[in-house]
Amino acid sequence: MMKLYVAGGCSEHGRNSFLVSGEHTTVLVDAGKMKEKPDKPFPELSEEVVRKVDYLFLTHSHTDHTGAIGFLKKLGFRGKIVASSATLNLIPELKGYETIALKDRAVPGEEFFLEEDLAVTWGRAGHCVGSVWYSIRAEGRTVLFTGDYEEQSLAYDCDAIRGRRADLAVVDCAYGYEKEDAAEHWEALGAALDNLVHTDRPLLFPVPSHGRGFDVIRLLAERGVETVLTESLIREYQDSTNREFWLKESFTDAVKKLKKRDIQDFRREFETAIAEGKPFPESCRDTAILVRDSQLVKEANRHIAVGVEAMGGRTILTGKQDPASFARKLFNDGAADFFRISVHQNIEEMRRLAGRNHFKKIVPYHCREKLTFPEKEIMVLEPGDSVEI
Repeated sequence: MMKLYVAGGCSEHGRNSFLVSGEHTTVLVDAGKMKEKPDKPFPELSEEVVRKVDYLFLTHSHTDHTGAIGFLKKLGFRGKIVASSATLNLIPELKGYETIALKDRAVPGEEFFLEEDLAVTWGRAGHCVGSVWYSIRAEGRTVLFTGDYEEQSLAYDCDAIRGRRADLAVVDCAYGYEKEDAAEHWEALGAALDNLVHTDRPLLFPVPSHGRGFDVIRLLAERGVETVLTESLIREYQDSTNREFWLKESFTDAVKKLKKRDIQDFRREFETAIAEGKPFPESCRDTAILVRDSQLVKEANRHIAVGVEAMGGRTILTGKQDPASFARKLFNDGAADFFRISVHQNIEEMRRLAGRNHFKKIVPYHCREKLTFPEKEIMVLEPGDSVEI
């Protein structure tokens, strides 16, 4: 008998971690940290269990999926780590562990064996560079993990999950009851940008690292907008391992045409303008500025947001804001607009994915809402719950 144990990530947003165990197999999928609950940031795993884990599978590099690796190390984790090479290169805590790069073993959609009775199939998940989904087959059972999954990204390639059979599937449902799907989000943001760009007023886009910033870049490039990029965001693109494999050709083509400037030049112009008593440099009135600081934590980026507002421009938020963040304050004060860039699924997208495959049981994950479903095969679990596979 195989069993899935939820160490974190169901009915909450963060510390994603799932234990699959059987008579001869014990694997862990993701080990995330949750910043929203500082009293319980790590997965609910004991030292005894962690020492039994043979393999840790990582879906991607974001801290809500990898931030507890140091925690596992303290508990005595001695297993091997499986992930894309792009993900492995982004996590310094992996030093000293034996790692297995997926592309060294098989191409997307092709099954390979880690052990005689442990087979793995993987594909790109469309969430960020290095993000993947897994189908893990062991002891006569198959468990599928979508990871953070998005088929309609403008930047990232996705190997759509189709026609797959699984005894149990752990499926991204982070957007819960939100009615709009990815296509509607893109339409809304695109229409807003058509009205906002080339109006002689600046736009500010606070974006996270390794995520939807690339989608924003493509939207701006397609509209011929002069774009000011943070040095770290430029480096993120230049240093992405095998970026041509993870990024859509249409995105890389758009980037080649992008009118871009370095943030350092802009900061000098901005500081000069402030010193002269001006809210914003005149030469940057009709620009879009991307800072890798989604919650606007850094003081320098807050000053830019204030300057953008003073020029009649807008700050455009594309993901969730922390309740106490400066980004949320701008939104509450009417100085920022929110247009979702989908990097996850809602309930209906999860149902559509299930309808294109053959899953006996489905466990939604990554959603902080307490979900309910009429379908008997969809099981709403919480951290600490287990289910037989």
